[in-house]
Amino acid sequence: MRKSVRRDTLMTVEMPFIDYPVTLISRGEVQREKSTVTVEFPLQIVVNGQLLVNLLCTPEHMEELVTGFLYSEGIITSLADILHLKIESGKAEVEIKGEFRGGEGWIPTLTTGCGQNVSWQNKKTRDCIFETRISSQITVAAENITGLIDELQRISVHYRKTHGTHGAALADKSGIIIFREDIGRHNAIDKVAGSVLYQGLTTDDKLLLTTGRISSEILTKAARLKVPFLVSRSVPTDYAIQLGELLGITIVGFVRGKSLKVYSHNWRVN
Repeated sequence: MRKSVRRDTLMTVEMPFIDYPVTLISRGEVQREKSTVTVEFPLQIVVNGQLLVNLLCTPEHMEELVTGFLYSEGIITSLADILHLKIESGKAEVEIKGEFRGGEGWIPTLTTGCGQNVSWQNKKTRDCIFETRISSQITVAAENITGLIDELQRISVHYRKTHGTHGAALADKSGIIIFREDIGRHNAIDKVAGSVLYQGLTTDDKLLLTTGRISSEILTKAARLKVPFLVSRSVPTDYAIQLGELLGITIVGFVRGKSLKVYSHNWRVN
């Protein structure tokens, strides 16, 4: 049975996108029109009274984002670690079990995200991730994987409106179960992770889908979720491939049309 977390969301709800007047110049002709752009929302995350990070995000599914971020960073290990979560006026205040001291035992890492986020990784939990082994024996047909990426593109409503967001999803062989969008590829995956925790879903037979590049940070998020597959239209970095081999995660990239590339543990794709 999943634990219920006391949550209060008091922030003013903003739309994830907004129309702006722009000047369109095409083939020598100039005209005024409206263009839909994605909203960039600053969110402070405060843990046990200490400012942890400022996230720039799309203002929806904020509780999932905060919870998923804390889980992905190893600050919490389960939903039961969160005693209280309150989001108000651009600030998420989280009370967790035990002490949290960001400067002691936590390693700040500048991520590859476009917003140049700082990832706070606990040295102990960071080292533990290298002991993770995904032992799932699930196999998935290549046509299922290309079909899932096609579905991911079809349901990316914010992207179609703005061309300024990333998408992420949790799926099984039959289709997408959870889907989230955000201006940041890291954030989109954290929102999926938060939803997984709140719904109490198992992940050993699931695929994590993303529209963005697969870097080592994205691979680490997949490892924490214990998913055997990480799939993207884009490509992985060399370090992500090495981690995928080490941790037992099948990395599938460059999924275009009916073709794809398998970079690690190719025995899971048939």
